[in-house]
Amino acid sequence: MKYCPECGEAYEDAIAACPDCRAVLVTEAPSRDPESPVVVHKVPDAAAGALLCGVLESQGIHAVLRSATLPGYGGVRRDWGTSAWGEILVPGAAEAEARALITDYLAALERGGVVRDEDVEGAEPG
Repeated sequence: MKYCPECGEAYEDAIAACPDCRAVLVTEAPSRDPESPVVVHKVPDAAAGALLCGVLESQGIHAVLRSATLPGYGGVRRDWGTSAWGEILVPGAAEAEARALITDYLAALERGGVVRDEDVEGAEPG
């Protein structure tokens, strides 16, 4: 098995680079500090990112919204491997809960109607 040094995902030996992070895979699984930030979701624009960060913050999860563009350089991206505007990062220890909350929130939006606190509170990590 090979591992992505960025996100920690495991891949078959035939894969050379992580399809999400575009990082070259390594043979040793990366060790993670539970507090080091991990990307839990990529967002299409600043408004969507701020909204989802608000969902996480309302549940007590510290979230950081990071733009994919370089400050002061207009539309120049720091990573041309993504079409996303940016990404949401949370502490590693909260990764599973954050992913579950975002998934539940987006599913509630797709169902339509009002998204209530009950739609996202107490979600079990996937």
